[in-house]
Amino acid sequence: MKFASLALLMGLTTGVAFAQQPAGYQITLDLQQVANDRIKVVVQPPTLTENQATYIMPSVIPGSYSRKDYGRFVSGFTALDAKGRKLKVKHPSPNLFVIDNARTLARLEYYVDDTWDARQDDNFIFQPGGTNFEAGRDFVLNHYGLYGYFDGQKMMPYQLTVRKPADLYGATALPKQSPSATEDVYTAPSYVTLSDGPILYSRPDTASFAAGGARIGVSVVSESGVVKAAQIQEIMRPMAEALAQYFGGEMPVEHYEFLLYFPGLNSPLNSKNGGYGAMEHSYSSVYFLPEIPDPDRVKSMVQEVASHEFLHMLAPLNIHSREIGEFDFRDPQMSQHLWLYEGVTEYIAQLVQVRGGLNTPDEFRQHIKQKIDNAEKYPNVSFTTMSRQILDAPYKDMYQNVYEKGALIGFLLDIRLQELSQGRQSLRDVLLTLRQKYGPTRSFEDKDLIPEFVSLTNPQMQDFFDRYVIGNEPLPYAEYFQKIGWHYAATEEGKTLAFGNIGFNYDSAREQFKAAQTKAAENAFGLEEGDIIVAVNNQSVTMANAEQLLRPLVEPTSAEPVTVRFQASAAVKPKERTATPRTFDVKLHNVLRVDPAATPAQMALRAQVLKPLSH
Repeated sequence: MKFASLALLMGLTTGVAFAQQPAGYQITLDLQQVANDRIKVVVQPPTLTENQATYIMPSVIPGSYSRKDYGRFVSGFTALDAKGRKLKVKHPSPNLFVIDNARTLARLEYYVDDTWDARQDDNFIFQPGGTNFEAGRDFVLNHYGLYGYFDGQKMMPYQLTVRKPADLYGATALPKQSPSATEDVYTAPSYVTLSDGPILYSRPDTASFAAGGARIGVSVVSESGVVKAAQIQEIMRPMAEALAQYFGGEMPVEHYEFLLYFPGLNSPLNSKNGGYGAMEHSYSSVYFLPEIPDPDRVKSMVQEVASHEFLHMLAPLNIHSREIGEFDFRDPQMSQHLWLYEGVTEYIAQLVQVRGGLNTPDEFRQHIKQKIDNAEKYPNVSFTTMSRQILDAPYKDMYQNVYEKGALIGFLLDIRLQELSQGRQSLRDVLLTLRQKYGPTRSFEDKDLIPEFVSLTNPQMQDFFDRYVIGNEPLPYAEYFQKIGWHYAATEEGKTLAFGNIGFNYDSAREQFKAAQTKAAENAFGLEEGDIIVAVNNQSVTMANAEQLLRPLVEPTSAEPVTVRFQASAAVKPKERTATPRTFDVKLHNVLRVDPAATPAQMALRAQVLKPLSH
């Protein structure tokens, strides 16, 4: 599965009172009259003083690190004066609408197509950053896909009026009033803040709880009703409590909303060009995750993704450079600190789960090993250079590495910090110090962060940044893991249990699991490519138990015999074969295990890095 995140940071506060909202942009959306997945947008602009004005739809959005060009979903763009007369409009590029005689402009009218139903190609927008309009049922409103701003007027106030079916509820972190059952009114002090507050409209399935002084809301759309908000709430609560402890007992926000959309496994909304995952905002996050009937798999999936998104409350919401704090939606300049915004965030997301008791130390170590495996797919480049040039080739194809090598940078950084300070200072301590200094409304200069980090810690940390973050040296896994009593080897002779070469695919149309990447002579059961797996050890294979039953066939953990029932097609009588896994001599790759000969000092440092959170 593809997982991505949007580290949007914007905003002053989500608690702006309506009475304090001065005139600015007045926008109306009509969700009652929707045809062909298109919404009508009406914009009353602030006062324009120039003869020619440019209306801008976003090209890139903060934290997405790829070009979106939301203007390509706009059609029928019309500019009108107070008497309803059309003004001349030029459309020089997908995101720009240039209006002549703009001083007389009274309103804009246009239609917007949703992005989820767009053509599946390389320009497809990852679903959590896009829009979905299902008339009478549900709407995913990411504001960048609906409206923009006039050049030079981005920081003017916005008021958004949404006309909606009476039975739909709008979940969001934005302040809202509802004058009637069919109308909601939202306000924001700027386009930056408005665009940071997505809205999920649906028939309400919601839940909420408190953690660390914050109210946490959950809103769920599940196409078949398999996943419920109450179920997600129980997954989120221990994670939120662990995060609150990590932050020192108090959340850095007062209110946060989880907006989750679960398409069915056969839903036309699923796509190879999109994927599954989430995008982060300052006070909310949007999720597009598969509707899996297995509660344990849902818990594992949601916990893994949400812990990362939730942690963006720290960086970049409270720790960010000017490039993000004053983001240019038209011609963005990228920050060089993806190692912080995404890499450190991903590391802490894993760390909090083990320190909060949600994962075991062994599971944490396996996550680290998997990130080493994944990071190897990318060349060694300067992370700061990659960050600055992430929109362009060849770096744009390396973005996923921010969650792999970026997290490993965070882990090694934490180990080194705690080693140099003899446990008196951790990466968490530095981040909380930076959060206290900067916060949501103050940006640092991009060039100053690493020097400031070094000045807050130890002069020897400069060498780490010079070699592994600014420089392109391979990360020193063996050296650093030895410090915490872990043994690492790039390659090592070993033994493994296996039934041979075998894999499985899911045929969603027939709801069947089939053998894949194998031949009868290559596996112990005689499975042919495409054979339907009916049962394992007399248990019928379903979507709910497939992980439990099929995983041991791919990665057996014991030498116990296993019986598989399978058939070439539904019309053929099933066969049944029992086999025992064999031991093979193999060359192991990226071996990472606890060193039984670790010294007391190494074990003490490991205990310090992974110590449980205090309650």
